Amino acid sequence: MSGKSKTIILDRIKKGLLKAQFKDDLSDNYSKDEIYYTQDKPLIEIFKEELSKISGKFLYCENEKEASEKLLLLNKEITLKPVFCSDKSLTNLLESAGIDFISEFDDKHVKTGISTCEYLVARFGSVLVSSAIAGARKVFSFPHTHIVIAYESQLVLEIEEGLKAIAEKYGDNLPSQITNIAGPSRTADIEKTLILGAHGPKEFIVFVIKSK
Repeated sequence: MSGKSKTIILDRIKKGLLKAQFKDDLSDNYSKDEIYYTQDKPLIEIFKEELSKISGKFLYCENEKEASEKLLLLNKEITLKPVFCSDKSLTNLLESAGIDFISEFDDKHVKTGISTCEYLVARFGSVLVSSAIAGARKVFSFPHTHIVIAYESQLVLEIEEGLKAIAEKYGDNLPSQITNIAGPSRTADIEKTLILGAHGPKEFIVFVIKSK
């Protein structure tokens, strides 16, 4: 870097610092409450609002029967098939909805991937998943549509809470991959135009069931 370029960059940094506004009343060991504003709402409402902001779709269900019914309606609306789901805990739900699925992944013939998750992060409307979940990386990465089936009890406010709970859940057998999914995949690399589904699912749908 030339001396002139360095001077220009440092000058821009100084001007930026002069314009910046910083909190001057933070404690030495400040908490998230001093930095982030948290809405005075139930976690489920915060999650729903934040998920919609990142182009995700939210569906709330009182029980598994309602989840099955809404899956059936969704299948009629956008045609989910062919569906990939290798999680045995979701078998009854899909069968009740009359949705045929395959348990062995075939990227040439899969439109929708359906999975569970580890936790739902209300603060960001995001979903924590791991390689320990059936289908793992395949269901999170390749299908056009990714549907997550979760329960309200899996809601946490912060990512840190979810990560701590995952660590406690698996102990010494911590999954090799833990990912925070924040809506459909996206990129704005080309002419700063936002494109959804450039390197993963174009649609991200989260079913939250009140109770088992």
